[in-house]
Amino acid sequence: MASRVLGALAVTATAALASLALATPASAHTPVSSAECVKDKAVLKVKLTQYAGGNKNTVLIKDGDTVLADEKFGQNWGEKKFEADGTVAHTFTIKVTASDGEKYNYNETLKTPACVKQTPPPTKPTKPSETKPSEPTSSAPEAPSSSVVPPSTTPVAPAGSAPEPPLAATGASPLWLLLSGVGLVGAGAGTLLFLRRRRSA
Repeated sequence: MASRVLGALAVTATAALASLALATPASAHTPVSSAECVKDKAVLKVKLTQYAGGNKNTVLIKDGDTVLADEKFGQNWGEKKFEADGTVAHTFTIKVTASDGEKYNYNETLKTPACVKQTPPPTKPTKPSETKPSEPTSSAPEAPSSSVVPPSTTPVAPAGSAPEPPLAATGASPLWLLLSGVGLVGAGAGTLLFLRRRRSA
């Protein structure tokens, strides 16, 4: 009797352990993901394990609008790594749809900044444009205005009298000229008196 009870307990325990072992992988659902900069690259890692079998689970991974993975998988998808351009920022989206219930679905968004800081190329100094000096335009000197009267070098005589020309030097003394004039005047006066007396006689 006791052996039968012990046998029944052993069978029950074994069945319970087997059921637990079969149920554990189906309920584990272990998604792991990360995104980081590695050696100037944006690196995304995704690991999906312990899902329900049957190849009815789906995974969709995008980098912005670019599809990196879109496929079905069974119990384990394993670990996948994706590398992207490190000179720009990235936004990764992960969507896992489990075949055994929406509660096991997985949606994640991971972002990485630009891993490489781009430096702009050095700008070459621009040389100033060489401009030839403008040649001076030759222009004739302006004639003096006709309204400007050059100063006169000749002396101006007083108003109302014209300047008398200087007497010519004859070599004769002015005194002799004066005595000759007096003598002529006296001769004329004597002649005039002589004629008057002759008329009156």
